[in-house]
Amino acid sequence: PEQCLPDGGPLLQRELGLGGSGIRAFSVHATCLSFLVGLETACMLLARADTPDDALILVCSSEISSRHVDPTDEHVAPLFGDGAAACVVRKASWREGSALHRAHMETYADGASLTEVRGGGTNFPFHRVDDRAAPNPAATREVNHFQMDGPATMRMVLQHGPGFMERLRPGLSSGLGDIAWVVPHQASGLALDAITDALGWPAERMLRTLDRLGNVVAASIPLTLHAGVTSGRIQRGDKLLLMGTGAGLSFGGMILTF
Repeated sequence: PEQCLPDGGPLLQRELGLGGSGIRAFSVHATCLSFLVGLETACMLLARADTPDDALILVCSSEISSRHVDPTDEHVAPLFGDGAAACVVRKASWREGSALHRAHMETYADGASLTEVRGGGTNFPFHRVDDRAAPNPAATREVNHFQMDGPATMRMVLQHGPGFMERLRPGLSSGLGDIAWVVPHQASGLALDAITDALGWPAERMLRTLDRLGNVVAASIPLTLHAGVTSGRIQRGDKLLLMGTGAGLSFGGMILTF
């Protein structure tokens, strides 16, 4: 976030010139899966009986990963990128055919320590608890930088990933069926190859932006979706699978008709 309080929702509203509008603005934080959770939240709000048919919801994901990556770490620093993406969501008419068919998320907190930035919270406050005028020696450079145990994370992904996909929709653990395109979180090239091989998915139906944008965390999935649309590969009426993993360790997936 830009700052601890208020969260990013009101700050974005103000930047859009809507600071006096009263429009609700709030943040959804689920690390790399934030866009999926935000999109699902928007769909649930649109489905409410008291939501006007012409209501519009802005879902925005942005990351400045470079602020929390150790630039001297040759394994991590080159992988991440900074970026932002946004979409406007509204109710689709029956003629348009666009729909959210299924959304599912699972969390395995046994992997919570595998991917983390430990600083910035109550565990490592910037000041000492017994002397708030003094800096906290525990709030070191290391705890405020991104840290990841890549091999252990990959083992958990391969352990739980196929079962998660099967629970998202039967058959996904062994093929894509009528899914036209997979829009994945761009965790790493190794992760994308491993999950594609493990699930038997055709590599040509997996959209990739990692080579150009890097891992842009919460903005990764919407930026890849945008690349698929603007390149002409994703067409109206295509059935898409948006999916990925996030720190926690969490798995998220969404099937929709574009």
